[in-house]
Parts: sequence; structure tokens; C-alpha cells
Amino acid sequence: MKSMNDTLKRQVASLESKLDLLESELTNLDGILRKCGFPNGISTLKSTVEELIAETKRYDESDET
Repeated sequence: MKSMNDTLKRQVASLESKLDLLESELTNLDGILRKCGFPNGISTLKSTVEELIAETKRYDESDET
């Protein structure tokens, strides 16, 4: 049982470390995007990409007719 607890503790520690790294990277990316003209960082980038995808889809559909 102790071995299982040790294994679980190591796995949790590894996941916590990965989470910290991902949070740090996300924060860095958000800051870079804000400096590049996306006023709300990642959320603005997401909205912009969604609009571009919708525009492309509309354009492609109009070409088919």
C-alpha cells in the first residue's frame, strides 16, 4: 500500500509541475499577444481566429454556387 501511495504522490507532483509550466506559458503567451495588438490577449486572438474561419467558410461556400 505504501508503494502505491508513493507512486500516486510522485504522479501528483509531476502533474503539478506540468500545470505550473503550462500556466506560466499561457501567461507569457497572453502577455506577448497583448503587446502585439490583441487587447485582451488570448481571448481576442481566439475571437479573431473564429471570425477568420467563419469568413473563409462563407467565402468557400459562395465559390461553390
